[in-house]
Amino acid sequence: MASHFRRDARAEGVANGSSSAGKPGSRKAAIVIGLTLLALALLGIVLFVLWSRTNGESKESGSRGEANVETVSPKTDGGNSSGEPAGSGLPFSLTGVSSNAPVVKVKEGEAKASLADEWTFGGDYREIGSFPIDGSTVFGSFTDDPDNLLSYTPALIGTSGAKRLGGAPVDAGDGYFEPQDGTGNSKQVVWRSARVNDSNAFGVDDWQISCWSAKDNEVRVLAGAESVNGRKDTPSIVGEVVPTANDDYAFFASNVLAGDSSWECDVLAMPVDGGDVRKLGEGSFPAGVSGGVLFATSRVSDGHYAKVCSARNDSLAAAKTRLAVKSGSDQWGVTGVWASGNYRAVSFSPVNGTDQTYVGLWSGDFEKPVIWLAIPSGSVVASMNDRWFVWGSGSQGENAGMYAYRWSDGKTLYLGTAKGYSRPAVSEDGDVVMVPETDGNDAARYHVGKLD
Repeated sequence: MASHFRRDARAEGVANGSSSAGKPGSRKAAIVIGLTLLALALLGIVLFVLWSRTNGESKESGSRGEANVETVSPKTDGGNSSGEPAGSGLPFSLTGVSSNAPVVKVKEGEAKASLADEWTFGGDYREIGSFPIDGSTVFGSFTDDPDNLLSYTPALIGTSGAKRLGGAPVDAGDGYFEPQDGTGNSKQVVWRSARVNDSNAFGVDDWQISCWSAKDNEVRVLAGAESVNGRKDTPSIVGEVVPTANDDYAFFASNVLAGDSSWECDVLAMPVDGGDVRKLGEGSFPAGVSGGVLFATSRVSDGHYAKVCSARNDSLAAAKTRLAVKSGSDQWGVTGVWASGNYRAVSFSPVNGTDQTYVGLWSGDFEKPVIWLAIPSGSVVASMNDRWFVWGSGSQGENAGMYAYRWSDGKTLYLGTAKGYSRPAVSEDGDVVMVPETDGNDAARYHVGKLD
């Protein structure tokens, strides 16, 4: 309407050959125009405020893919490392590192975060994903016949199909090992397999650790439960352990025979070029870092540990304590360790409980605490690089949401829900994530793309 008045005013002035300013009719028109502009300006301000509020509410509720984040407790302990709770909001305290970081609860958003350059695979048990290597390639297992449980091989799964690593599987019950989870990048992948046969007993984990090198395109078996213990009935350990590696060693945790009949969960180091397995001692949840490894030790109960230690490649037996847990009335222990570059993550869960885990994130090799994630699950399956920490509840049926936390600014995304298979994974480099999708009954379908 204002532009309509302006056009008429200009037309009138031009037709009369003079300016309309100073005439009574012109002053009236000017007043009308001024009031109209003022009304439009006020309307614009109102609309902007309403938009801002709506946008803010959307961000809080996660309608644009962001998760709901509720701060439970702010920073409180002033950076001390005495181990005293000091009102930190945690049900335990730590020695050796500071726990001075906010405690937050992360909840589902209203919509899943979108992935850039997204592609999908799976959904019919022919291709099963483990982790992304880059934007177009995932490591996992592949078969031409999903009805044959003894036909899966490790593979690089891409947008144009799957490439097998190593030879065809041995179709014999006593000799077939099913490829499962691993870690790695475009240069090297390490993964665990488990023997599958008709006589498999519940609670037995007859595992193998293998390594693929892109340099020579060869697959090497680095170690196995049978070679370590001299028998095929090694008991499963408590907690999920995925093999990890640095340039020289692959690391894993397994029950190791101590004496004639007792078992102890130990951390094992295996040279990636082949060689004798080294036993680092009692512990679990290894995380390979440049020149060494982190792992949990000092068992509190099965799957729970009191300390996190570090060891260097050149002195693996000389482990150094990095942090220790001091519990209150309830016993808490370390239930997961992850590392990438100068970032570290450790999960803590109660010994007598299945509905709560706290994950602490640090930068600078445990130098600076970043945040505490309060997760309503007894365990956490996670993956991380120097840009993102992604996690889910693994095989838990409840609280099956998946999330991604960005180190640089604390942005937290909701990735969706996969009941019974809540296990997202991020590439070692960059922003590429793999997110499974399933209702808990059908085969998982995997979404691969870039986080933003």
